Amino acid sequence: MQRTSKAISGVAHPKNAPEKDAFRPDIEGLRGVAVSLVVLFHAGLLSHSSTQLTGGFIGVDLFFVVSGFLITGLLIRERERTGRVSFSRFYARRVRRILPAAAVVLLITIPLSSQLVTLVQRPSVMQDGASAALSVANIRFAMTTDYFNPVNYSPFLHFWSLGVEEQFYFVWPALLALVAWKRPRLGAGLALSAVVVVSFAASVVITDQSPSTAFYWLPTRAWQLAAGGLLAIGAGSLDRAPAAIRSAVGTVLAFAGWAALAALLTAAVLIDTTTSAIPGAAVGVPTPYPGMAALVPTIAGVLLIASGTQSIGPGVLFRLAPVRFLGKISYSLYLWHWPILILGGIWLVGPLDSISPAQAVGLALLAIPVATISWMFVEEPFRRGQIPLPRPSRVVAAGVAVMLAVALIGSGFQFGAQSALANIGGGPPDPTASASIGATPRPTPTPTPYVVPPTLAPSQTPSPVPQMTPALTPPPDQGPPTSYAVTNAIRPALGKAATDYEQVWHENCLGWERTTTPNDSCVYGDPSGTYTVALIGDSHGSALFPGVNEVAKAHGWKLIPYLKIDCSFLDIKMIDFNTKGEYTQCATWNNAVLSRIKAHPPDLAIISMSRWIFTVNDGDGTVTAEANSLVRMIEKIPTSTRVVIIEDPPLPTNVNVPNCLSTYLSDYRRCSYTQKVGFGSSMRTREERASEATGAALIDLTATICPGTGNCPVVINNMIVWRDEHHLTATFATSLGPVIDEQLTAILNQWAKAALPSAPY
Repeated sequence: MQRTSKAISGVAHPKNAPEKDAFRPDIEGLRGVAVSLVVLFHAGLLSHSSTQLTGGFIGVDLFFVVSGFLITGLLIRERERTGRVSFSRFYARRVRRILPAAAVVLLITIPLSSQLVTLVQRPSVMQDGASAALSVANIRFAMTTDYFNPVNYSPFLHFWSLGVEEQFYFVWPALLALVAWKRPRLGAGLALSAVVVVSFAASVVITDQSPSTAFYWLPTRAWQLAAGGLLAIGAGSLDRAPAAIRSAVGTVLAFAGWAALAALLTAAVLIDTTTSAIPGAAVGVPTPYPGMAALVPTIAGVLLIASGTQSIGPGVLFRLAPVRFLGKISYSLYLWHWPILILGGIWLVGPLDSISPAQAVGLALLAIPVATISWMFVEEPFRRGQIPLPRPSRVVAAGVAVMLAVALIGSGFQFGAQSALANIGGGPPDPTASASIGATPRPTPTPTPYVVPPTLAPSQTPSPVPQMTPALTPPPDQGPPTSYAVTNAIRPALGKAATDYEQVWHENCLGWERTTTPNDSCVYGDPSGTYTVALIGDSHGSALFPGVNEVAKAHGWKLIPYLKIDCSFLDIKMIDFNTKGEYTQCATWNNAVLSRIKAHPPDLAIISMSRWIFTVNDGDGTVTAEANSLVRMIEKIPTSTRVVIIEDPPLPTNVNVPNCLSTYLSDYRRCSYTQKVGFGSSMRTREERASEATGAALIDLTATICPGTGNCPVVINNMIVWRDEHHLTATFATSLGPVIDEQLTAILNQWAKAALPSAPY
């Protein structure tokens, strides 16, 4: 019985056998495969390599299955041998296995990050490090970071998976002790089966709603750990079967293992969760993950473990010395490779957008000797008891104390970074001052009655007052700056630029991903105004809201925002940048907006949206297709409503402006971007074609945001222009009010003049 059990599970069950007797060389090799997939994926991700292993992150899924198998097997064997599970000994083993290497990586990465990461990023990164030390990094990243399309890469991002496993270790022993009181394997099997069903169902549902939550959280990942645990529970179940049946099952397992290996490698190549590496590129629908797609690496992992001891199975590859070596150092390699890639990339080239594939591969290879040293001198001495340790309960207490100390160190660096940012400049933007930028001092405007001349055709709308004049005046020209350093004279303060959001963002008047209907309570400008303006668009339109709102307030117009994140005012199928699936909520939203406008036609509709869209069908991503779509949408607007399009301004595209500014504090000109980058290949083409076809007017902000013929500045009149790569700061957007007012007034006057009857001869 003992020999057959080992043939299936690789684990013999002699009485009082220690944990090391559970060793299986094929599983060690499987770990080597898993970590290789992850390292290759990360190297390709950072270098934007055209040959990157887009699905290599599934190596983490393999780790979950392996961990569930080994930990459950360990606990079940202890329960069967001794009649109980020693929590203190279990957690002492986990502390020795996990915490020393993790603590060393954190203690080295935290101070290095404080020197290499940009000052704006530093407080958040230090908080990431503290969260990693407390085993809650996955919860933090679920709320702040898209693993596949993050705004900034944290050197602690990979600690999310350790958080999942450590939370599992905290829960599972107690649950096992509860359900496996009389018949350990039966009770544990029933409990794990329930976990698999409930957790997998939650994963599928939540992936569709919030991919980041599903990706990072234990409840949506527990089924993968439980799947490995079920395999451990079933080990040896064929012991009493006839030899012929055991042989046949072994042969089937061997072939299933090869099929699983082929499926795993295919998935690593074909699964692609990113929307696009190139903004504006038309792509197919990315793979939502984890969801249903996670079945492939999970089932493959179960089959590879189950077939690992078969002489003709894929275990023959996993037992090869080079593969096993990577498996030996897999934990240390996993810990070290990501901070080496991130911090090494920053040290080599600065912004990671410019790291080359060769540099990424070189840094990934460098992680191997570093991990080997860590394995030899940190991981193994603690794990194997070569370093004397006190009794188990004290080991656990010491481990907790060490990680708390690491978390405090990270928090200390976070406080220091926040203080440094505060010393550079200013407090939060003054809403009162910001609202008055460029405005002529005047009392609260009196609403101007809107009267349609009797000679005007019903389908034409004039300006509110014939021969209008702009109500806002530009601020005085400050001339060229005397210094290009980032100081406390610059607004918004550098530390607050990344969160200098517009009013509609703060007041929930910008529709989020799941929103399908506009918020009826959102009315701006002069709410009692009789001339109504609708602002329609996505987050780029929302970023321009402060300037449009200044114009509306100055003229006494009612302003109603119809703004939704990532949702262009087009009737083509788009991809939700966050969920990676078809953005059906956008189509529903646009239909709702059109219904509102038809029911209560505004006098003026202003459309503003990003020139980047991600389409389900590649053919819909062309300029011609988008222009035709915009024409169709404008034609659905009532003819009594006149339409103006604010063209998307020149964008930094690949420059996160606050981060760049914190890198070049003494000369912010180094963060400027070329007009070629800012304008893109088809800037204004879509809007110009729609204007020609529908008669919609155009507002062009290019001369203000990218003046002259040189590079486009990121600081204008002591204002930071962008809060990230493509959204204006609310402070600068407010200053655009006079520019928008001047162009819009001219357009309205032109329409009013054209609508008047011609003078008789």
